[in-house]
Amino acid sequence: MTDLPFLQAFAGLILVLMLIIFTLGLERLGELLKTNNKKGDNQMGNKTPQKKARKYYVQIKEDGTIYVWGFNYCTIITRETIDKAYRNYHTSTYDRKYYDDKLKEGEGKPGSDCSGEHAGLSGYDTTAQGYYDRSERKGPITTLPLHDLVLLFKGKSSKSIKHTGIYLGDGMCIHMKSSAENCVYESVDKHGWSAYGYADFIDYTEPLDVKPVVYRLIKMGSKGTDVKLLQEQLTKKGYACGKIDGDFGTKTDTAVKKFQKANKLTADGIVGKNTAKKLDMIWNPI
Repeated sequence: MTDLPFLQAFAGLILVLMLIIFTLGLERLGELLKTNNKKGDNQMGNKTPQKKARKYYVQIKEDGTIYVWGFNYCTIITRETIDKAYRNYHTSTYDRKYYDDKLKEGEGKPGSDCSGEHAGLSGYDTTAQGYYDRSERKGPITTLPLHDLVLLFKGKSSKSIKHTGIYLGDGMCIHMKSSAENCVYESVDKHGWSAYGYADFIDYTEPLDVKPVVYRLIKMGSKGTDVKLLQEQLTKKGYACGKIDGDFGTKTDTAVKKFQKANKLTADGIVGKNTAKKLDMIWNPI
């Protein structure tokens, strides 16, 4: 009988502990649900249509996003977020000075590294290699689909992907190029991309349907994706230029001159602002 009060007290203590554990468990579950909600609709199996996804990537450039190692777009650069990135990701290259300099450069602006560029849309955080591995279809850059919004990758092999960006479906791309250059908009031919992949978080059901960009004077001897797009436009308008191969040769030159003459333009074989406009291409020299 003398042990009864002790046993009753002990049982009460156990009951209190169980209630505390149960309450903490509910709070943790709530946190997990909130975290999953923040990760985006793709966690629920939904994908973003490529037209809408393209606007997301264009916004990254328009925001003047700063390259910060360990950041996901659109984390705002503050002392708190810089310190957190330093604690989690610092190396001999990305040291205290690196992160402090990035704070001075871009305080108040959004920051991201190359794979972080995709995180705000994908709903998950992984490396360039991770995005490559998760791509639903992929191939060498020589077979780049000209009119789809696809991920871009750079690496010595499929097992050594070190950088990623996005192809905009018009000959141009956007990527967090480096800590020195930050977010860059440039020709897809400029960075030495090695592969592309169809993202598992983008819906490709509807066509992207954007006009191709002319970012330079295109003429005899020019080569590249912009030349392929030019050759496509000429062919669509009835001016045969031979094989669509990205090589501005004699046949393409003849087709351009015929098109220019028919549209009352100077028939010099050089595709600039006026010829690009008539071909339904966007003149955007950079």
